[in-house]
Amino acid sequence: MAANGAGQTSGSEQTSGSGQTSGTGHKSIRRRTRDHWLAALLCAVAGALVVVLTVMIPPSYDALPDACGDRLTIAGGTDVSLGNQRRALVESWNAGGRGTRPQARLVEVSPSADLQYSQLKAAQEAGTCAYDVLIMDAQWTAEFAHDGRLKVLDEIDKSALADARDFFPAALALGTYEGRQYTVPFNLDVGLLYHRDKAKVPARPQDWPSENHFAQLGDYEGLTVNALEFAWNHGGTDVLTGTRRPTRAELAGRVHPALKAVAQRMRSGKPLWTSLMRGFKEQESIDAFTDGGDDTLLRHWPYAYRHFANDPRLRDGGDLRFGVTAPPGHTVLGGQSLAVSASSRHQKDALALIQYLTSTESQRQYFSCGGFAPTRFSAFGLSPGVLRQDAVRPIATCSERERQATNRDNAGGEPDSVTPQRLTELAKAVVAALERARPRPVTEHYATFSTTFRGCARKIFTGVDVPADTFAKAIDESLDGKTASC
Repeated sequence: MAANGAGQTSGSEQTSGSGQTSGTGHKSIRRRTRDHWLAALLCAVAGALVVVLTVMIPPSYDALPDACGDRLTIAGGTDVSLGNQRRALVESWNAGGRGTRPQARLVEVSPSADLQYSQLKAAQEAGTCAYDVLIMDAQWTAEFAHDGRLKVLDEIDKSALADARDFFPAALALGTYEGRQYTVPFNLDVGLLYHRDKAKVPARPQDWPSENHFAQLGDYEGLTVNALEFAWNHGGTDVLTGTRRPTRAELAGRVHPALKAVAQRMRSGKPLWTSLMRGFKEQESIDAFTDGGDDTLLRHWPYAYRHFANDPRLRDGGDLRFGVTAPPGHTVLGGQSLAVSASSRHQKDALALIQYLTSTESQRQYFSCGGFAPTRFSAFGLSPGVLRQDAVRPIATCSERERQATNRDNAGGEPDSVTPQRLTELAKAVVAALERARPRPVTEHYATFSTTFRGCARKIFTGVDVPADTFAKAIDESLDGKTASC
């Protein structure tokens, strides 16, 4: 109730000369009114929290198992493959076990790469045995291995990678730390360029990106990836990649001006600027490209191809209204790897599951049905060590694979637009991009580096005057795990 002058209370209540409200009934009414108001406020706050938590923690994601059972548990991010092919492979493992090996289940911890990292890191630091196999982004290997959270594979079985020659060397190298193999590459990721009918595809590294490019420029790992590619193709070719530590002079004299050069192309209203201002992530950039004009381009991963091929808006009868090619310059080499948790109680079975999921047949299914690029030469019909576009053999479609397995036509319900020829073209684009792909910086402090680098890049892209020496100092310190910013 509002006060009406010093010591006076508005309404029908009366005050005595001492300022006390007369009448116990009136006191009771006021107390109940206040209590009801507080109760209503608390209910409203509680309701709002429920809504917020529901948004933050989608009910479709599995919680951490509360016990370490006999089943193998695989933990990773959201399966974004068409038809949930990752889960299909796990179900295939279960169906073929016949009681001789433990069943497996897939736990999807988060749709966000940054949240996946945080949740897997927290689980491993807690020493839980609830997770047996970890699906990890390749750049996390150094940190997790350094902290003793992963098992060295040949310590579980000396023949763990007897067929190592069949894996692309660059993909296999992503799973090493200090000369030891901690992970097996599950699927490969390289940047590809998708282009609409009338788009002008850049032919030189320095022409990429154009202002008509959509990209993943939200404040997450996607911005780090794109900014690294921008730097590599505009003067910083050998900087911030692999194990070589860059000098501050290289960061200031090569990376900083490269990012500033790209910033000049970000014109208001154009796709590149829109990608930054709207904070596009993977799905938002897919949607923008689909809804965009006939002259737009998109930098994305291989799995986006099947999303586009299955969208009626990008098909014209039997023809596709888009194409895909390898970028003209360097792109980030990434992907997901499989590791055995150091706390797992089923390490030999976990390794056997990893070997099954990364077998040639599993890799072929993952590519044909889900669009994820394989990590083996044999999955593309290549001989070990032969990384050439012209050597890629025709790729069977998902429906063809299903037909062979089930003896039923169109078992996968795949549209006619996805043909063996088009899948083979996609495979050739992946191989071409792989030849020029580079790893992100290898450091035990990658998360700190990524946060700092993309924060500095965003400031430069939005026109903030970031001095070159300030940029270099922040990036250099982040590689040592120090919190820094521009």
